[in-house]
Amino acid sequence: MDFLSVGTNFGILERRSRTYITAACASWNLSYPEYVILRHLYGHDGICQDEVASRIAADKGQVARNVKTLETKGYVIRKQDDTDKRFKHVYLTEKGEQLRQPLQQILDRWISCLTKDMDEDLIAMTIKGMKMAADNAAQVDIDVVCSERGKK
Repeated sequence: MDFLSVGTNFGILERRSRTYITAACASWNLSYPEYVILRHLYGHDGICQDEVASRIAADKGQVARNVKTLETKGYVIRKQDDTDKRFKHVYLTEKGEQLRQPLQQILDRWISCLTKDMDEDLIAMTIKGMKMAADNAAQVDIDVVCSERGKK
């Protein structure tokens, strides 16, 4: 198997997806990470900010900064947890909710571009494989894997 091409292809997908999403969201002044957080909130409104970071496998500090920016832009509000003040829950505002359909359309158009000339079986298998790879990547302890490099 050509592992170099796998890495190259993942890189192309990631960079081109970021470029497309950023350009498509320019009129709302949304960055790619902000887009990802909003899209996640559409299925999990009111989720704890730290849980957002965990679910999208992102740095808690970076998610906190992006959520704060989304709050400044009026797309979300944060509320402290009633029982544990360390936790903040993130809720969509009406302005944020109004972007649900346009952001879905942006994703639909991009997926359509990515899956051009693919049949339904290949699309389903690709999605399943990418989900498995993403789940595996999210669970890897990077420090352990890096320290094992010298042991072989």
